[in-house]
Amino acid sequence: MATVSSRARTGTTVLRGVPYDAYVAMRRTPGNAHLRMTYHDGTLEIMSPEFRHERASSRLGQLVLTLAVELGLDCESSRCTTFRRGGAGVFRGKGKEPDESFYFANESRVRGKHVIDLDAGDPPPDLWIEVDNRASSRGKLPVYAALGVPEVWRHRARKKHLVFLGLDPQGVYEPIERSRCLPMLTPALVLEGLALGEGLSAMEWQTMFHAWIGDNFHRPKERG
Repeated sequence: MATVSSRARTGTTVLRGVPYDAYVAMRRTPGNAHLRMTYHDGTLEIMSPEFRHERASSRLGQLVLTLAVELGLDCESSRCTTFRRGGAGVFRGKGKEPDESFYFANESRVRGKHVIDLDAGDPPPDLWIEVDNRASSRGKLPVYAALGVPEVWRHRARKKHLVFLGLDPQGVYEPIERSRCLPMLTPALVLEGLALGEGLSAMEWQTMFHAWIGDNFHRPKERG
């Protein structure tokens, strides 16, 4: 029998003793579409994001996609798609939605797809972005590792802190100075780009950000 607990400070509900198939059924229920779920070997955490969280996530996603387009990089946004992988046993499996996610190296493998199935051999996103508003995503790192995500950005929205993490051969995330997907970026540069939008509308920020890209980066020369 599943047990239930709530964390008022973070606005999350935690269910323990949930079979993986039950989690998949809950995730597929249309009425739950607005909820974010994290499943880790029988434990299911459910939350409904706040505006501060969603705004920070959206700006980070726009930053990555705009930079990729401006620099002519192959990129596919998978946003907050549910990524999951089943395990051997009733309560074994991992699943979660990123706040934003992108394919770079594996973009060609998901191009034109309507469904991404990790169990069928599809790749996880190359870049996974997590925004921490009230709760910390540190405890979710084993889930990302089990899904095989090579790079994770953890952004603490309230403290305006950002760290890039890369998955090492032992399956552990370690801080990296530069993004593997976008090597021209460091955490400091991303925070600088985000700061341009303080107090501005999304359209105003986009205008400033385009100019910022032109000042800081150059589009790669086309091969001829």
